[in-house]
Amino acid sequence: MTWFILSILSGLSFALARAISRIYLKKQGNTLAFTAIHGFIAGLILLPIIFIGLHWPTQSITWWYFAGIIILAFTADWLTFSALKTINVSTYQIVNQARHIFILISGLILFAEAIVIDKLLAIIFITIGVIIALYKKVKIDRDKGIILAILSTLANVLALIFVKFAIRDFSEIAIASLELMAVGLLGFILMKFNTNTLLKEFKINKWGLILAGLFFGFSEIFLFIALKTGEISKVIPVAQSSLIFGLLIGIIFMNERENLIQKIIGASIIISGIILLN
Repeated sequence: MTWFILSILSGLSFALARAISRIYLKKQGNTLAFTAIHGFIAGLILLPIIFIGLHWPTQSITWWYFAGIIILAFTADWLTFSALKTINVSTYQIVNQARHIFILISGLILFAEAIVIDKLLAIIFITIGVIIALYKKVKIDRDKGIILAILSTLANVLALIFVKFAIRDFSEIAIASLELMAVGLLGFILMKFNTNTLLKEFKINKWGLILAGLFFGFSEIFLFIALKTGEISKVIPVAQSSLIFGLLIGIIFMNERENLIQKIIGASIIISGIILLN
């Protein structure tokens, strides 16, 4: 059950990274600059341990998968940070649960992972949980933050599918470190290496960038290693224990208590679905 423990650790690290990002971006900041610096710092922090179990790809197609991971991961991060400027962490975490539906379908089609009755029930539970959690909270078709969170989830699911293919022929830590730094560099390119904006962003959100980057980097490592040994349709739901951690952090430390009972009920149903998946 090593994949299970690693998935839990990934969930905790992810929740901490997103909570820290929300705290700093809520005050001020440039989302594109934050995305670029955050990703580069996360990869740079992991660089000293890149040689642990290092092996380079032997097939050219692996590099194409890697390129796909970079583009999709960057898109997911940028959309996520844009969403976190307008919605709170707990709401973001709840919307993010929609990934289970896409993961189950892709697991069946691409990796021949069986969808049994438990998985079908889990999809229903997760969907109902999301609807309950968001009912009357926002109108999905009018709330920019919710739409951005959904798009971020889709991009992230596609990135994870590429990761599952790539780790068959690539070191997990190497993928995590190089991908994160590449995401950062892609952001720098899109900003045309505007040093004034980048330096201003780092000055404003220095500790947020460092701490969020640290936790996000380790979240990636834990997740990628778990994907190496576990089914994607099991690893991802367990990694979404970040929902529980995210809700607790938001409620206890960030005073995100609006519609509290509604969130708890919806989250409980979602968690029930996650349990069924495992």
